[in-house]
Order: sequence, then C-alpha cells, then structure tokens
Amino acid sequence: MATQYFAGKWNDHDIVVISDDNEELRFDGQTIAENKAGLHMTVGLTGTVPTDPTLSVVIHLENGDCSCIVGKPLETEYDKETKTFSAEYNGHKIEGNNKKFKGTLIIDGAEADKEDSGLRDYGILGSQPDANGKRIMGIFESSGLKVICKFYAEAENVRMIPCKKQGGELIPISTNGEDNFATGFVLGMCIH
Repeated sequence: MATQYFAGKWNDHDIVVISDDNEELRFDGQTIAENKAGLHMTVGLTGTVPTDPTLSVVIHLENGDCSCIVGKPLETEYDKETKTFSAEYNGHKIEGNNKKFKGTLIIDGAEADKEDSGLRDYGILGSQPDANGKRIMGIFESSGLKVICKFYAEAENVRMIPCKKQGGELIPISTNGEDNFATGFVLGMCIH
C-alpha cells in the first residue's frame, strides 16, 4: 500500500495523518494516536490535543478520504429502551438515534441534523454554528446492526487535504493525483 498523507490547520496548529501499513495522527509533529499494522476497511483515530487536554482530535479515513473534527468529548449514556444516546452540555440535552438506519442529532428536543441516506458505517452530524463558529457534533459509527454515538461540544471541522511528501515537506495534490498549485495553498509542513 502506498503511503497516504493528509494535512490540515486548526488554530495555527498542524494536524497530519499518515496512512500506510498502520495509521498515525500527529499534532504539531507529535504523535497523539496510532493504529498498528493490519487490514482496516475504515480507520478511526482519536487523540488528545496536547495544548488543551479537554479537547480531542477525531479522524476517520475511508476510501481515500479523511474527515477531522476537534472538539470537547462529552460523557454519553445509552438508553436501551428508546435506543437513544444522550449527553448534557451547558444545560442543553443532546440526543442521537439511528432509527431506520439514519442517524439523527437532537438538541433540546429539536432535530438539529440528520442523515439523508442510511446504511453507512460512519457519519458526522452537527448543529448550526454558534457565534464563535463552534458546533455540537455527533459521530455515528456502526458495525453490523450495532450503532455507537459519541458527542463533542465546541467542535469544529478541520479540512484535511491529500498531500504527497516531497523533500521533507507535504505538498497538496488534487483528487486526480496532480500537483495542486492552482489553489495557491502551500502547507509548508515538515514531516520526518
């Protein structure tokens, strides 16, 4: 398997994902999560932000795509009778369910977001951003018929860009594999 690199910026911090026989999540050059070698159809990595241990970086890799959020993990409970996950944050009740194989995020009894199509093994749903651009996000993961939901407060999406390693730096590439100089986006991140 060829090594894949994804890079993004969050609050002037570098987030880099390296995927080959194993996967590694780096925050400002420091490894904060990794998976060991093995066959993975999809990959999830979660690591603690070294500069703020109340925040987590959550990565999902699948089919050459990389999604990333940074947010405050919330303690989540599951009600077997209603098949609903729930958490509380700043006086708000957050709920998530997966009825008819479609995830739904509910905040204070009102639907905040839902999946358009069902039968996915991973989905991120979020509220509208607050005045600071932060959201409540729910991550829905399924394996077979079992669904797990995790909630994050003060969460932000981080755009992860596919890159190639060239001379110790990561250079963005387009989805067709060509150099992506048209965007004028140069990461200038060094990788060792």
